[in-house]
Amino acid sequence: MRRIACFLVKDFPLAALARVNPALGETPFAVSISGHQGPRAEIAFVSERARRFGVITGMTSAQASAILPEVVVVNRSDDAETAAMDALLDAAESLSPVVENGCAGVVFVDLAGLSGLYGSEQELAAEAIRRIRSIGLEASIGIGSSKEIARIAADCGGIRVIEAYREGEFLNWIPIDLLNPEPDLAVRLARWGIRRLGELSRLNIAEVGNRLGQTGVMLARLARGEANSQIVARRQAELFSEKIELEYGIELLEPLMFVMRGMLERLGARLALRGFIAGDLMLSFELVDQTRPERRVAIAAATNEIRPLLALLSASLEKDPPSNAINAIQITAEARSPRPAQSDLFLPPAPAPEKLQATMARLAALCGPGHVGELRAHDCYRPEAIEVVSFEPPAPCPAAKTNGSKANGWTKIVVRALRPAEEVEVLCNRGEPEFVRGGNICARVVSIAGPWRTQGEWWSETNFARDYYDLALADGGVYRMFHDLNNSRWFVDGIYD
Repeated sequence: MRRIACFLVKDFPLAALARVNPALGETPFAVSISGHQGPRAEIAFVSERARRFGVITGMTSAQASAILPEVVVVNRSDDAETAAMDALLDAAESLSPVVENGCAGVVFVDLAGLSGLYGSEQELAAEAIRRIRSIGLEASIGIGSSKEIARIAADCGGIRVIEAYREGEFLNWIPIDLLNPEPDLAVRLARWGIRRLGELSRLNIAEVGNRLGQTGVMLARLARGEANSQIVARRQAELFSEKIELEYGIELLEPLMFVMRGMLERLGARLALRGFIAGDLMLSFELVDQTRPERRVAIAAATNEIRPLLALLSASLEKDPPSNAINAIQITAEARSPRPAQSDLFLPPAPAPEKLQATMARLAALCGPGHVGELRAHDCYRPEAIEVVSFEPPAPCPAAKTNGSKANGWTKIVVRALRPAEEVEVLCNRGEPEFVRGGNICARVVSIAGPWRTQGEWWSETNFARDYYDLALADGGVYRMFHDLNNSRWFVDGIYD
């Protein structure tokens, strides 16, 4: 039988604001209707602490302050609710790939095939509570055979698992008011003396339809446990974003870093839940002059550590500060998969992928993202052309067995490239080098191999044409040199060891 879980965050606008500003959760506070400010602003949501002192919804800010002077009334934040809803969906998707985005603060999760991963449904719900708390939210969880039953179970608070084929026992005593029916429907049911779902389930469906219409029929079917709507899975997110609206414009870098640290911590918690690490960051501002500048901060090594990420953001803002005070901030992170590592029993241990990525990120914060990585040959014909790419340690493999320093009777030699190449003076006779003189070289040519001509990039100003030689000199060294045909200059390109 299909099993569905419902994650429910009650008073979602309150929870979203407390997630952005944890200090609010320790004080009595209320949320006013969007766009309403001042003493006449109407209160739409009240925290549990404020409710204990008599503050209720529908009051104005002035009335709430008269009852409880220390109450804090804040405006409803759409950005905070969007970020909190995304975080709740991330927590759900860390448990199951099939997740539906319900209304604000409600998520439905398909539990098919999860028993082998998390154990019983009670244990799965406890694990879900732990993950939701890690992103700064508190939720109740209901589990049942349909979305409707799971939602009603979640409305009861805590963790409530409704066993299969026992839905009727659970629904029998549920008050109809818990489902928030339409006012006209609630009044008519109250006149009939029907206050619980069990009483409604015993009525004839046809008669209910004649008197209450389609809405009444749906409510009666729900009371009988016959509702069977399907989960509509949402597409998993590829970008993770956090946005915050500031109470006043920020101009200084230090308070701005304090705000962005909290945003990065929340982003890191969401990425960790999904098994990702943060890649490049997109930083967006809303300034007091209504402009919305954006900038991309490259991350040389993906990581979830806050310090290197914050250092990169600080370096970017110090280099190019915003032109005006900031009213809102949005940080968007690209999700990247962590680098896997398989240890070898017969080789020295390699650094853990997380520690290596964090070290690379700290180096990038010190030196700049474009100056940390691995040097590789560039895909062109110029021999010394190189580029900086992301550092990826090679997979460990046993060293090849060799017979001493010889292979097949021949001594192996390697060329030690000189970068940049050193300019030297070469004396020639009939076009062949005879004597080489430079900063570290001064000897007669004993043996010559070459020339080998290399040329390319004729279409650009960096075109090159060179004749390469391998020269054995009287000082015992063997050198690789080239003659630049564009300017008739000689260079030492490498030394054979």
